[in-house]
Amino acid sequence: MKIDNDIVVDILNKENGISILDTNGMFLYANEFFQNMMRYTMEELYNESCISLSSQEYVNSSRTAVQKAKETETIQNLRKVCIAKDGTHLNASMSLQYIRSKDHIVMITSNITSDIKYQEELQKQIEFEVLQRTEQSEVLCHQSRLAGMGEMIDAIAHQWRQPLNSMAIIIQGLKHLSKQEEFDYDLLEEIEEEIVGKISYMSQTIDDFSTFFRISKQKEYFDILASIHDSIRLIDVQLSVNNITIKISTQDNIDLKIFGFANEFRQVILNIIHNSMNAIIDTKQKNGCINILILSKTNKLIIEILDNGNGIKEEYLEKIFDPYFTTKINGSGIGLYMSKIIIEHHMEGRLCVNNFQDGVKFIVELKQ
Repeated sequence: MKIDNDIVVDILNKENGISILDTNGMFLYANEFFQNMMRYTMEELYNESCISLSSQEYVNSSRTAVQKAKETETIQNLRKVCIAKDGTHLNASMSLQYIRSKDHIVMITSNITSDIKYQEELQKQIEFEVLQRTEQSEVLCHQSRLAGMGEMIDAIAHQWRQPLNSMAIIIQGLKHLSKQEEFDYDLLEEIEEEIVGKISYMSQTIDDFSTFFRISKQKEYFDILASIHDSIRLIDVQLSVNNITIKISTQDNIDLKIFGFANEFRQVILNIIHNSMNAIIDTKQKNGCINILILSKTNKLIIEILDNGNGIKEEYLEKIFDPYFTTKINGSGIGLYMSKIIIEHHMEGRLCVNNFQDGVKFIVELKQ
C-alpha cells in the first residue's frame, strides 16, 4: 500500500515539533506545534538555538549532537530537558539529521514529559509495592520465628520432661537412702553420675535449640544427612512418645554436601517432619512412620520425606504453601510457606508436595 507523503507530513506536524536549524543550531524555521510547546513565536525563535533552549546540564550534549549531525551525517538522537519561554521545564526526545544539499539540520522534537511523569509514578508504585512486600516478608519471617519459638519451647518441654521425672524419682530415693543405717557411698556416686548426665543432656538440649534457631548469615558447605539428624534430634522425644519411627535411606556413593544456609535447611526439615508428625497423630495411628530418602539425579540432591498420615485433601494441596493457610486449630500457617521461601528463594531449589500411597510425599530438590 502506498502512503501519501502529505498525510505523513501532516501527522508529524500535528504530533511533533519540526524545526530547521543552521549548522550552529540556530532556528531558521519551527512549525506551530514546536512554537506552542516552547511558548515562543517564530520571530523570537530566530534569536534562539536548540542549545540555548536546553537546561544547563544538557547544553554540552545538545551542542555535541549538532556537531555530530553535520560531521557524521547520521541521525543523532538524544533526550534532554528544554526550558520554555515561561520557565516550564519539558522532557523532550529529539532527532537531528543534517541535509547536505540544503546545508541545514532538520530537528524533530517530541514532548515526553507526560511519559516521563508516568514512568516516575510507575517507578514509585513499584518501589512502594516492593517495600510493602518486603515489610510483609519481614512480618512473615518474624511470625515464623515466633511460631518456631513456640514449637521450640514445646519441644524443650518434651525433651526435659523425662529427665526431670527421673531426677524427681532419684531425689525421692536419696531421701530413703539417707535413712538407712549403713550409707552406700558407691550407690551415691552412681546416683551423682546419673544426675550429672541428665543435667548435661538438658543443657545440651538448650544448646541444640539455641544453635538451631540462629539465622545463617552466609552460605556454607554442609552435610545434608547430618543436618537431617540434627533436626530429628530436636523432636525425637515427641516422635517416641507418639510411637512414630523415622527411617533414613541414602543412595549409594552420592555426595551429601550442599552449598547453602545450614540452619535454614534444618528449619525446613524440622517443619516438614513436624507437619508429618502432626498428621500421623491426628489419624491416631499406633504405628506411625516417616521415611526419608536421599538420592542424586542430574546434578541435584533430592530429599523425599514420606509419611503414613492419610494424605492431604485435594482441595488443600494447592494451598498448603500459602501464607497463613492451615487446617489446624492452633496452627500459624507460616511454617511450610517459609520452608518454600527458604528452599526456592534462598537456596535456589524446589519444594513440592503430593499425596503418595497412604500419606504425603514432600520433595526437596537442591543443586549440587
